[in-house]
Formats: sequence, C-alpha cells, structure tokens
Amino acid sequence: MNKPDEFEKKVKSLLDENLDDLTPDINRRLQQARYAALEKAKPRSAWAFYPQALIVIFVIAVLSVTLLFNFNNNNLNQTELAMESDLEILTASESLDLIEDLEFMQWLAESEEYAS
Repeated sequence: MNKPDEFEKKVKSLLDENLDDLTPDINRRLQQARYAALEKAKPRSAWAFYPQALIVIFVIAVLSVTLLFNFNNNNLNQTELAMESDLEILTASESLDLIEDLEFMQWLAESEEYAS
C-alpha cells in the first residue's frame, strides 16, 4: 500500500472512534451544517434564469429594431438624393444637349485638368 491510503485509513478510524464521544448538541449542529451545505449545492432550476433571459431578449430586440430602421433610413436617404439630382437635371433651364453630351463634357474637363 502506498502512504496516502494508509494515512486516509488512520484518519478515518480516528474520526470514527471519536464520533461516539460527541455530545448530542454537536451531532445536531453537524447535521444542520450538512443540510445547509447540501441545500447550497443543489442545482438552480431553469426558472431561476428567466429574468436574465428576458433582459437579453429585450436588448437583442431593441438593437435589431434600431439597426433595421437605421439601415432603411440610409437607403431611403440615398434614394431621395438620387431622385433630387435627377429632378434637378430634368428641370434645369440649360439645354438638354449639354446633358446628352455628358460623357464628352467629363472627358473635356479631365483633359483640361491634365493640360494645366
């Protein structure tokens, strides 16, 4: 036998011998301490996590709605800007020939930038 097993057996035998010498008051207090320790060691029920789960679900819902509306507003603003610029082009008092030759005008502007 190895030494830890011998030590455990000696300790167990000494404790078992002294168990009979304990007073009833000490026995009762030890029993109460055992029950208290076992009560603390019991696993928590699933309902104990219910409030935390509700808070997490609420936070996720608020974040999702916020991000959804923010995404929709950004797309809406970009669409509105594109429509406004198209409307400005169509209602401009300048001739439509200039607008039709837009690629030529862009090329002309770029070539002037390189020339200077």
